[in-house]
Amino acid sequence: MRKPSEYVAAAKAHLRDSLIPDCSEVMRHGERTAKVTRIGSPSVGGEPIMGDEPAENCRVLAMASDFPELSRGEAVELSKREASAPSFHVVTSCTADIAGAGYTVGLSAPFEKCPAAYSGRRRESGRVRELYFPISALVLETGAGGGYADGIAPDMETTYTVAIRRADWPEVSDPEVSDTLRVDGRNFQTATLAVAAVTRHDGWYMLKCRSRGGRNG
Repeated sequence: MRKPSEYVAAAKAHLRDSLIPDCSEVMRHGERTAKVTRIGSPSVGGEPIMGDEPAENCRVLAMASDFPELSRGEAVELSKREASAPSFHVVTSCTADIAGAGYTVGLSAPFEKCPAAYSGRRRESGRVRELYFPISALVLETGAGGGYADGIAPDMETTYTVAIRRADWPEVSDPEVSDTLRVDGRNFQTATLAVAAVTRHDGWYMLKCRSRGGRNG
């Protein structure tokens, strides 16, 4: 006889597998890949992870056994089974059901793939080493705020979340606060971003960045 939690897991799996194919996608988190189902739109007034981080854009139903390490702030990729290129998202919420069998997962809007120029300085053995190299980055504009009032008009700051695949990172040292990226995207003008925080996730560096003056021409 099944345990109560096993009945819930079986019901969740049946729901996931029986919904219309247009709602079915494949999600990847780290080395784990499994089918998930889009189940609805974000609630009105839903809170983002933090004030200037990605807001919820969509939700999926996932099995806890498929993604045991999934949590808020993690990086995931979504793709249709017939598609070749996945979209990149950040988990904005991850709520387990009462039996712990499945998750309702909130996801950010898809990030945009952008060419970027990365620069910074590293002090090693009493010397300063300059960094400068091209790299592919995934960028999501997350909002505006934190103006500077030292000019004739307030100089507004735009915030971004940037993801860089660790396998693409050419440096021995990790990204650091105060490093700089210059990114060029389709959905926003070329912007020079200052790194304000760095988090390491499974396979990714996640950078919180700020652009004084918002966008740059």
